[in-house]
Amino acid sequence: MLMPACWCVLFCTSAQAGDKWKSEVNVLLDGIPDTWATTRLADEIEVNGLPMLIYEIEGPLRLRESAVMLATAWAKDKWKVTSKAAGHEVQIVGVRDGWLKQVNLSSNERKQTQGYLSMSDLPARMEADIDTKAPQLAKHLRKPSGTVILNEVRTVDMAGESILTTMTNNFDVEQNIAFYEEDRAAEAWKQTFKKTAEDNSGTVMRYVSGTQKEATYTVTRAAGQTFVVVNWITR
Repeated sequence: MLMPACWCVLFCTSAQAGDKWKSEVNVLLDGIPDTWATTRLADEIEVNGLPMLIYEIEGPLRLRESAVMLATAWAKDKWKVTSKAAGHEVQIVGVRDGWLKQVNLSSNERKQTQGYLSMSDLPARMEADIDTKAPQLAKHLRKPSGTVILNEVRTVDMAGESILTTMTNNFDVEQNIAFYEEDRAAEAWKQTFKKTAEDNSGTVMRYVSGTQKEATYTVTRAAGQTFVVVNWITR
């Protein structure tokens, strides 16, 4: 079965000289031991319109030890900390000075800890009441009537910009495929790939434009709903 893409786009790059997060990197990584591996995901990331700084992390400790270590270090550094476990994952959230810092930890095959560490200014935005109007997502896409945007992640790195959008609507797979085939044909984009799953549960289509743009559409059906995931790349 063809499954909808995960929100996290793993474009690993180094931070650039003009990095607007430069002064916050140390704040985010406070509490992470020097022995841990840390990899930044993209130069710029926006999740549903909210700018975020995100690192992939990996350390030698077991999951429980890692969670206790990080929660203790954050609390000692004056963050207001909350933790919760869900299945095989532990989430730790810290709030301080208008910032929100969060880590989601799990165990890898070596029974060591891996996860994602992120930071945003969401608390400050909420306090300033500047987010009462929801950000407009998927502005670059035409959509069938009644389509709901579930999630959108925009990343920028040295290779260009990628926007990963997850949507749902009440039309079936074939109707969505026909809509987007007509939509890209109207813009003179060329279809370079199309494949349908053997059980007919979904289809993947890839299009390219004459201006170094590429769009991959993954259309699936599950639990009575149709999901459309679009990865829109501008190089």
